[in-house]
Amino acid sequence: MGEKQLSPKSRAVLSLIAEGQSYAQIVDGHSGITYLDIFHAAEEALQLNESQSDYQARLAKIKEKHPRAYEKWSPKEDAELKLMRANGMSTQKLARHFLRQPSAISSRLNKFDLE
Repeated sequence: MGEKQLSPKSRAVLSLIAEGQSYAQIVDGHSGITYLDIFHAAEEALQLNESQSDYQARLAKIKEKHPRAYEKWSPKEDAELKLMRANGMSTQKLARHFLRQPSAISSRLNKFDLE
């Protein structure tokens, strides 16, 4: 089996973080990078030094608290998220409702310019 390596985009994102740029600076200053790319880069970096069983254990622990963590969003969920945010629901309440991490809610809201 070949040695694990970061993807080019993850290397670029992590280099920007290492230079001291905030997530907002990275997303605002680089049109091809989203908050999800930043989270993915962190996840990729963690996996480099982690066995598959360690990764599965960490994921299972996250999913205990947030059962839908890291799952794909459906168009129906996106519509519901937009409506609930328009009605003033907080990120924390949205996270509980969608069974996802607050950072995932923030990232999704940012994607729709609703953060």
